[in-house]
Amino acid sequence: MGLFVECHEKLRNIGKPTIARLNGMVVGGGNEFNMSCDLAIAADDVIIRQVGAARGSVAAAGATQFLPLIVGDRRAREILFLCEEIPAAKALEWGLLNEVVPRARLDAAVDAMAAKLIDKLPECIRYAKQQLNFWRDLSWHTTIGHARDWLSIHNLSPEVAEGMQAFVEKRGVDYEKVRRGLQ
Repeated sequence: MGLFVECHEKLRNIGKPTIARLNGMVVGGGNEFNMSCDLAIAADDVIIRQVGAARGSVAAAGATQFLPLIVGDRRAREILFLCEEIPAAKALEWGLLNEVVPRARLDAAVDAMAAKLIDKLPECIRYAKQQLNFWRDLSWHTTIGHARDWLSIHNLSPEVAEGMQAFVEKRGVDYEKVRRGLQ
């Protein structure tokens, strides 16, 4: 968890814009890395998804902190509670992405955006990024410890065990079994 948190910190505080190049499933921690980047370009067949509530984890490093800021409170709750796939077109509409392109044009689109960023004043970009990160940093530093603690305490719970075992066995989670065990 420490390295995961450190990586997110570096993405947000590097002082230069970062571009997420999304070319596959952007799920859980992958989506959290997406949100820690400043900009995001995805292939048109990409799906975005959070799965913690369906698989026995919590969105610890970015999703609970950043989704409400990016997509709004109700959509954030929908993403985190329902754990459904969000196709690239919907992710663009909701503000999770800046651009969606055919897979064959992904590298060219990322290169084009990077070229546009290169032609900007670096100190101005650095300051703008620092100011834009204010609300993210505030929510991050207020909650990341809670997430770490939850993961530490619940890591071996029956709920997490069933979610992870179902994932490993490539089967659905037996939610009824978990509910009976928790009664």
